[in-house]
Amino acid sequence: MSALSLYVHIPFCRAKCAYCDFASYPHREADGERYFCALGDELASWQPELAEREIKTVFLGGGTPSLMPEEAIARLMAQICACGRVSPDAEITMEANPGTLTPRKLRVCREAGINRLSLGAQAMDDRLLRALGRIHTADDVCAAVAMARAAGFDDVSLDLMYALPGQSRADWLRTLDAAVALEPEHISAYSLIVEEGTPMADWVSAGRVSLPDEDEAVGMQRDAIERFARAGYARYEISNFARPGRECRHNLVYWLRGDYLGIGCAAHSLMDGVRFENPRGLDEYLAGERRVHAHRLSREEKMEEALMLSTRLTRGMDLAAYAAEFGVDFVKAHRAALDRLAALGLARVEDGFLRLTREGMEVQNAVVVELLDE
Repeated sequence: MSALSLYVHIPFCRAKCAYCDFASYPHREADGERYFCALGDELASWQPELAEREIKTVFLGGGTPSLMPEEAIARLMAQICACGRVSPDAEITMEANPGTLTPRKLRVCREAGINRLSLGAQAMDDRLLRALGRIHTADDVCAAVAMARAAGFDDVSLDLMYALPGQSRADWLRTLDAAVALEPEHISAYSLIVEEGTPMADWVSAGRVSLPDEDEAVGMQRDAIERFARAGYARYEISNFARPGRECRHNLVYWLRGDYLGIGCAAHSLMDGVRFENPRGLDEYLAGERRVHAHRLSREEKMEEALMLSTRLTRGMDLAAYAAEFGVDFVKAHRAALDRLAALGLARVEDGFLRLTREGMEVQNAVVVELLDE
């Protein structure tokens, strides 16, 4: 039986963060009941395919899934289990805003089968959190971790962001220390990306806020790598760190190009070599629009994705697997570019893998372009 991962998008949130470009809809919780019914209908429509697969991971993302009533989340989990074959040891993650959790909500969600909590901490600094438009405080993060432990969660992840407006290296080091002190099993540390059309982009353009420069951002990334390593977190992807055995199995499916099904508005899927997505708009989804922009990947597209995604991982790209799938010896086909990258200290071939160095990961997009252009 082939494996499958399931992503469920829950687009509601209490307030839109200044940097957010995701499909999220504040102040529309009144549509929640209709939306969860639509999710159930969409899941049921996939039941024949799900019956032939084993669901190895489930990820409830958003938006803010934890904003919704715990009873609705429990019903959704029951529907997932009724429609598909969920592995007994499946990793089942729910994203959560620390300011939306209660002991009862966490207990009900844990009893419903959710066994991994991803907390959007972003910063352990109230000044920076206010600047981002977050609804929680640093104390809320600490309280959320304590509540999660009390509810039986033994797999907690913290999301952090750096290169924030007005953030200094000292600010970032304090956030790193505070995050490590909470002893999560997993930490994601992403650089702020200013997306066009967001309030943050408007503020930067107007000169209302200033961002750390590129050298400062790289320094912050290196601070995270070093601090987490000292605390026992291994870097396994450009922006992700975990205690041994606690890597995010769901996200690894994306990076290793496994099959996944996305349910809900704006959810993307990759099934049997075909990419497709649901409409981004909440109203369009509620009106019944599904599976738009379906596209069967060409061999060349698969080869590009294999390079682009696998080199995000510290394990790198498995050269034997690449040759078996595409019938190409990658090293022979790209020898000149690989030699140039090795001379620059950006990439190396070892133990049957193409791996980027720390410096190579800092310019991963440029490295991939160099290899694709050859």
